[in-house]
Amino acid sequence: MKQSTDQDILDLAHKRFRIAADAESRIREVALEDWRFRAGDQWPEEVRKQRELDRRPCLTINRLPAFLRQITNEQRQNRPAIQVDPVDDQGDVETAEIEQGLIRHIEMNSNADVAYDSAFEHMATGGFGYLRVITDYVDDQSFDQEILIKRVKNPFSVYFDPHVQEADGSDARYCFIVDDMPVDEYKAQYGDSELAGWETYSALGDRGVTDWISEETIRIAEYMYVETKTRTLCLMPDGQTLFEDEYEGSKEQAVKCREVQQKVINWCKINGTEILEKKSWPGKWIPVVPVYGDEIILDGERQLISMIRYAKDAQRAYNYWSSSETETIALAPRAPFIGVEGQFEGHETKWRDANSRNFPYLEYKQKLIGGQPAPPPMRQVYEPPIQAISMARMQAADDLKATMGMFDASLGAQGNETSGKAILARQREGDVANFHLIDNLSRAMKHLGRILLDLIPKIYDTARVIRIIGLDEEQKTVRINQPSGDVDDEGLEKIYDLSVGKYDVSVTVGPSFASKRQEAAESMMQLTQSYPALMQVAGDLMVRNMDWPGAEEISQRLKMLLPPEIKQQEDQQGQPQQQIPPAVLQQFMSQNEQLTAALNEAHKLLETKMMELQSRERIESMRIQADLLKTEAQLGAKDSIAQLQLELQHINQWQQRLDAQQASYMQQMQSEAQRAHESQMSAQQAQQQQAAAQQQAALAPPPQQQSSMPEAA
Repeated sequence: MKQSTDQDILDLAHKRFRIAADAESRIREVALEDWRFRAGDQWPEEVRKQRELDRRPCLTINRLPAFLRQITNEQRQNRPAIQVDPVDDQGDVETAEIEQGLIRHIEMNSNADVAYDSAFEHMATGGFGYLRVITDYVDDQSFDQEILIKRVKNPFSVYFDPHVQEADGSDARYCFIVDDMPVDEYKAQYGDSELAGWETYSALGDRGVTDWISEETIRIAEYMYVETKTRTLCLMPDGQTLFEDEYEGSKEQAVKCREVQQKVINWCKINGTEILEKKSWPGKWIPVVPVYGDEIILDGERQLISMIRYAKDAQRAYNYWSSSETETIALAPRAPFIGVEGQFEGHETKWRDANSRNFPYLEYKQKLIGGQPAPPPMRQVYEPPIQAISMARMQAADDLKATMGMFDASLGAQGNETSGKAILARQREGDVANFHLIDNLSRAMKHLGRILLDLIPKIYDTARVIRIIGLDEEQKTVRINQPSGDVDDEGLEKIYDLSVGKYDVSVTVGPSFASKRQEAAESMMQLTQSYPALMQVAGDLMVRNMDWPGAEEISQRLKMLLPPEIKQQEDQQGQPQQQIPPAVLQQFMSQNEQLTAALNEAHKLLETKMMELQSRERIESMRIQADLLKTEAQLGAKDSIAQLQLELQHINQWQQRLDAQQASYMQQMQSEAQRAHESQMSAQQAQQQQAAAQQQAALAPPPQQQSSMPEAA
């Protein structure tokens, strides 16, 4: 990677800024119109001026904020949550829970809900919003750093890489966050810079930075950009992967090597003519996360559509018909007077003010027409189309709901639906029509979770105690990168090393834990109405999930009234697994090994004795058979058969006695093995009882401490 000079960085920054500004010029123009329209600037300028000149009503009945709040408040009630899961054999579930709890701590510590809500509202109103990640020291007296999630107050201050392909902007190559600062404030903060010493900025046109610096303001930009560095990755014989520049001689010992393009994120603060600050960012992604609305490509041009983009015409029509209805009704009694020429002579003032003032009487001059007296002046009465105007206004209101994807049920108004299922179905239609906005926020938060997971082992890289927050919002402290004090199943002390293992993130959308508790309590109460006996066996659980003062105390009292069998079962299930101290555990393991060795020796002795007995029996039997054959060969006479049969009878009796002795000996050996096994189990139980008693005595308060400890059997 070639080292860039400050001037090279500035030249490339100016070029990229112009590219981003030109590519987003149309997007920013229409987004600014959306923001102005939401703020109430909803009449075309020429129409407004003409109506004000004619003194005609020009009403703005702005219904858009109510629709927007319906969507943004739905997002606040069902916030996306980041979840961490291990993805390889070196990651474990407990470390994943710690990292997930640490992310919740980061969110709480940095008021991340403000960043999420602001980005979502900016996206719903203008089509795009942003949130960012920064690092800072824990306090002024520490070198430990922490991660913070911050909002971007003005979405128009961010100029993002327009060539990104990913929906979450994870492949961005550069990003600008600009701030037009007054000259006096700039000189106060950056008085040592070269630009602060200039008296006039008129000569900056030669440098091409007129867009950055004026006589009133100076633009400060945070410029984040990606550089690539070529590194050689080596696979070692033991399966470990190492970079060649980190370990000398790794390439010669490697099984194979390959070159990789590693990203390096740089951050600098510039004013258009010089670099004020410069440093490297520890992560591998630009720490700015975009949140986009509907994204469409039309004729090669990218467009970001907000929620109110297509509702502006319906809102304008609603304003026009509301103004027309007001004007028509207000001017209805002001129909002009019709009279013969000369009848108003001498009384012009009264007749002119008759529409705005109440006179007790009106005088007119008598005139003759064809020798006959003319009738008195009369109003020319006509019926204005108020009903038609009102219907047009109602149609405009329906068009506004349709373009926003919301109906009366979603807005809390009573519609044509009568059953609960119909109302829920119509509400679901409104939720589905705008669910893509919440899903876009979830996509952005997933990338945010990857940024946090990448930063955590690099920022929290020292031995320290951190706070983590669980799913139930319960807080606790954990020691990381050092012995934690927790013991695993094998009796070894755990070390939560956040740099070991690979983890990935997912995002879940749903109500908060408090909302779930309320819903659970309501469901339990409805179930109790159908089955009242449930209160006797689960009343403590119902009260525990209710959010009002004293709920926990009442739950404990109801738990005391539970049936004995349920209390006994809960006590057994809720009995904490006591941890045996390491010294006692070592003693127990040593004795267990001795007993196991003794039991194995007894089994070996039993097998040896059985083999010896069987061998003696086989030898004796073979000898007897040989003698019998020899005797039979010698005798051969019929009178010797009786004697031979007698000998066989003696042999069978002797064989039976041997079988009985063998069975007795085997039974004796099995009894000895059983006693050895029972002795081992008794020793184990005694050791467990001794360890539990020692731990209980160590945890018990001094006034209630036992005077003697139970001895192991």
